[in-house]
Amino acid sequence: MTERDVQAVIEASDYVRHGGVTRHGGSYSTCICPKAACGAVASGDERDGCPEHSLNPAQYWHWSAECPQVLAAARTAVDRGLAVIPLPSGGRVPEPGWQRQATLLPERLPELLAGRGVGIGCRASNVVVLDLDVHGDDDGPGVLAALADRLGEAVPETFTVATPSGGRHLYFRAPMGCTIGSVSGGRTALGPGIDVRGPGRRSGGYLVGPGSVVGGLPYTIAHNVPVAPLPDWISQRLRAQQ
Repeated sequence: MTERDVQAVIEASDYVRHGGVTRHGGSYSTCICPKAACGAVASGDERDGCPEHSLNPAQYWHWSAECPQVLAAARTAVDRGLAVIPLPSGGRVPEPGWQRQATLLPERLPELLAGRGVGIGCRASNVVVLDLDVHGDDDGPGVLAALADRLGEAVPETFTVATPSGGRHLYFRAPMGCTIGSVSGGRTALGPGIDVRGPGRRSGGYLVGPGSVVGGLPYTIAHNVPVAPLPDWISQRLRAQQ
């Protein structure tokens, strides 16, 4: 099946292809590989060596009017009161004006996320999120657990997203009028390996949300429970840092 044939199938089906595309030398240099998780982009040797592609060239594409894995995760986030924003397919950084696209309406998700990744806007969601990194010497989960133990506190169960590195995003409902901002690079008052995303004073921060795939690796829901209120022992330390 030629490139033009594949495009004709997509257009005739009125479907939207899920994933990014780059044209090079008259052909598509990236494609969606059916052997990978939904939304994972294969290219180069990985694509060329995929037996599914050899058997069925049409499977150079993954197309769907509603990519089920992405939309299911996004709808779960919205059900938990998290405002979804679109991200570039396979990317981490939203386009300018993303704050105005944040939605809590599930009926808007199919159009908003067609061929896109899932992001979460903190201000529209009224959440503070702890990004617990696991990379090199960083052990965000261990640092947070040690701080809680030292204070005689407990880290409450809350909506949690697993990141590709093995880290976690812990979502907490912010109190009214919360202006906790975003801090990266392990410079938060909670300790090394812990970044913070919050409502801030203006536009607020954002995160890669569940259902997104970056570098071929997915962000997944690790703990699907209601978003817990931000604990005072965390809030006090973050407010003191402002």
